[in-house]
Amino acid sequence: MSNDGIESKQENNGLTEPLIQASNVVDIPAGVDSVLTDDNTNVIVTVDQELLQIDESDWEHGETQDFSFRNVFFAILFLLQLGAVLTFSIMGMTSAESLVPSNPSDDDTETYDISKISLFLLSLIASSIGISATTLLLLLGPLAQMMIQVSLIMSPITNFLASIMCLVVGQVALAGVLFIFCLIGVCYAVTVWRRIPFAAANVTTAMAALKENKGLFALNYLVVLIATGWLLVWGFSVAQVTIQEREWIYDCPSDAENSTFSKDGDCQVSTKGKIIIIAFLLSLYWTSQVIKNCFHTTVAGVVGTWWFTPLEERSTGFCNTTIYYSWMRSNIYSFGSICLGSLLVAILQVLQVVVRSARSNNEDGNGANSILWCLLQCLVDLLERVMEYINKWAFVYVGLYGYDYCTAGKKVYQLFKTRGWSVIINDQLVTRSLGLLQFWIGVVSGAIGAVLALVFLIDPVAGGALGFVFGIVLSNILLSVANSAVDTVVVCFAESPTSLRLNHPPEISQRLFDAWKEVYPSECCW
Repeated sequence: MSNDGIESKQENNGLTEPLIQASNVVDIPAGVDSVLTDDNTNVIVTVDQELLQIDESDWEHGETQDFSFRNVFFAILFLLQLGAVLTFSIMGMTSAESLVPSNPSDDDTETYDISKISLFLLSLIASSIGISATTLLLLLGPLAQMMIQVSLIMSPITNFLASIMCLVVGQVALAGVLFIFCLIGVCYAVTVWRRIPFAAANVTTAMAALKENKGLFALNYLVVLIATGWLLVWGFSVAQVTIQEREWIYDCPSDAENSTFSKDGDCQVSTKGKIIIIAFLLSLYWTSQVIKNCFHTTVAGVVGTWWFTPLEERSTGFCNTTIYYSWMRSNIYSFGSICLGSLLVAILQVLQVVVRSARSNNEDGNGANSILWCLLQCLVDLLERVMEYINKWAFVYVGLYGYDYCTAGKKVYQLFKTRGWSVIINDQLVTRSLGLLQFWIGVVSGAIGAVLALVFLIDPVAGGALGFVFGIVLSNILLSVANSAVDTVVVCFAESPTSLRLNHPPEISQRLFDAWKEVYPSECCW
């Protein structure tokens, strides 16, 4: 096509949109997908995506770091405390036989149909996993926008119905409070309703990445098994110290040294014992945070590779090399960074337990002390939530580029600050909708559990309760993968939107671009 008669307009968004006024006879240049003629006068050209790039030359992009160990000191510190807990746990397992009666009486034993209970549990777990997986693929795919809309209107509707019920039973004050919450929910929904398209586009893009790397779901269940094993190990270690080595924890009178702790309350927790208890709590929270954040960082690495790598260069399949290399970077080279960020949150969680315990012990004190402890508890709780929120985004950068923890936190802050996208961090629509979805999966699983309990001649109430718990836990496992993927998509879109446009089909990138410009037109930086 000749350049005569063709005007090129540069919009504020940085995309080049050709305005073509051509004659009846035109030559189709390379890079043009199709030509549509209207009345033989105007020619509408669909330009190849490579011609519609955002100019990112002035942007400060992250750089992939070499394979070296980050924040090594904190990794060593974590492994030392883990080794200590494992040592006490092994001692606790070997001495556990002394805690079990050698000759239980007939009155203490009950006969259970183990096969029936096992079959019931397997059926319930399979049902919960099936419901969670189906919901994940259905509602987090084409119905993502509807799911977010339902999550917004469900809260005020629930509060309104609850307020009506309170009025019926004569609880006027409680009905008024619930109605106020209903109004707040309505105001919130009206305010954030315009954000739904972008939130839904983020979910859809994240699901596209996860469908190409389905092995992450299996890896997530493995992480849950590791977390469960850790709780058992920690429990045995605590039992060893508090029962077999009780002199480390308690100060007892000389005549109570050999008595049990339930007698007369003679033994008191010593200062040394309090320090040991705090240390065990710190170990519990720290290791739990590390397990969770290692997986979150691995998901970030996998989704980042999907975002920045062309299809012909990506490894696909259930167990692909992308998952392996992301896991290796997170659990080996970036392990120290994960330990550092997790330690900060764990310290705040321990402080929260200490403050709550102190507050409960001072409930009978004067009003000034009660107010002080209440404010202190609110402060610690706020700091914990802020720290967890910072970690969520910092670990995305750790997974994407392999930065150390402090550098990753600075990079994320600078990224959103320079792009003018700080408002996105406050956008909790996806997390809110996933939480509501998790609750309803628990409800459906509870109903299935009650039905299965009737089939297997088990108490339906217990079966329903167990089904609800299984549904909540198992759906949380799957939905946490989606949540981590969405967080990564938000960062990658801010980091390099052009990479999505070049490496993936136009329907994926264009949906995200259009949604962003529709929802946040004043914050577009291209």
